[in-house]
Parts: sequence; C-alpha cells; structure tokens
Amino acid sequence: MIAALSSVQTEEIPAPEQAAADEATLVRAALDANPRAFEEIVRRHSRRIYNFLHQFTRHHHDAEDLTQQTFLKAYQNLHRFDCERPLINWLFTIARRTALNHFRAAKKWEEVPDDTPSESPSPANQSETSDAAENLWAHARRILSQREFEVLWLRFAEELSIEETARIAGLTATHVKVLVYRARQQLMKGAMPS
Repeated sequence: MIAALSSVQTEEIPAPEQAAADEATLVRAALDANPRAFEEIVRRHSRRIYNFLHQFTRHHHDAEDLTQQTFLKAYQNLHRFDCERPLINWLFTIARRTALNHFRAAKKWEEVPDDTPSESPSPANQSETSDAAENLWAHARRILSQREFEVLWLRFAEELSIEETARIAGLTATHVKVLVYRARQQLMKGAMPS
C-alpha cells in the first residue's frame, strides 16, 4: 500500500457513472482478497486525500502519515462501504475524522502568527507565493475559521456538491450553505492577496 501511495500517476478521469461502476468492482475485488484491487483504489484517490489532509496539517509528513492511516482504516472497514455511493466521499470522511483525531490526541492545534519569521523560504512557501490560486487558499486559511475553510475547500477545491460536503463534514446541507455564504462574505471584505 505504501508503494502505491508514493507512485501516484495522473490519468484521464472517467465519466461519473463509469467511475462508480469501476470503483464498486474494485471494492468487491478487494473484499475478495485481491490485493491489486485495493492498490488501484489507493492509486486513484491518494493524491486527493493527501491534498485534503495537507490543507489541515500544513506539514508534508503529517499529511503523508494521515493519508496512510486513512487508507489503512478504509481497508479495515471496506466491508462497511456502500457501493451505491461515491468512494471518494467515504474516503474524505475517513480522512477528516482521522485528522481530527490526530489533532485531539496531539493537542498541538494552535494558530501561528502570520508574521512568524522563517530562517529560509521553503519550496512550499516559494510555490505558494508564485501561484495565485494557492495565494487565495492561504488568504482564506488566515481569515476563515477552520470549519469555514474546510467546507469551502471541500465545496470548491474538491468540487463536491453541497450534499456531499455536508455528509463529509457531518453537517446539514443548510449549514454548509450558510458557512459557504459567510466564508465568501469574509473573503470579499478582506483584502485580496496580490
């Protein structure tokens, strides 16, 4: 499984109906003890799960560890997956809960002031300042609550529907709509990054 996480490849995304059928087939094969089937699940979804977790942790190694934990939990609970639903949503839910448990256990979730000096710019910081989209997400992370940022990320970066976002975040669809509206208002009021 770890090898599959480190060898993520990009390929064309199939139509949603075809992807759901393929994933249901993969899940059934994995449940029938076919190790290649679960490796394929990891290959298809590890990049999105890693990116999602990286937005929470802001640390490469923590995001990698939590991604591996997410897929381990998914493997152990694959028999609970409903093949009628999108697999990625189920994985996002596991990833979110894994990250929240990680922060509760570590008790290290704290705000770092924006003006904290750095000894040298990291490649991630250099990339963030050069990419306008990343600047927008960094700006959003600074001014929004964690819950608002999480919902905004799932809704727009991951392009999930209101209902899917609500299911993953453990909220009602109405609550998601309110959080998205408030987050957008705060982003429009705040000074946009240049």
